[in-house]
Amino acid sequence: MSEIKVIKSEVEPAFHDFRNKIQALNTENPNCQFSDSKLSLTAKIEEIEKMYYDTLKTYKEILTTVEQDAWKSIETLFEADQQASKMMK
Repeated sequence: MSEIKVIKSEVEPAFHDFRNKIQALNTENPNCQFSDSKLSLTAKIEEIEKMYYDTLKTYKEILTTVEQDAWKSIETLFEADQQASKMMK
């Protein structure tokens, strides 16, 4: 069986960078203002824009959850590796 070797000092910066990029993701709607046009096109654009920013917020939440779950898994792997190492000594 192949061994999976994960070096914490190499993994931590990647997760830190990932976390920073997630936090930097701007999900705020700039609320573009259209002229006083009453065209249905303007309403449709605003509806699409709202859907876009709602989806972007959900995406950011999912990325945050994935990053946290992955890091927990990595920490569990490190702990198991340390326990196995202690048992072998």
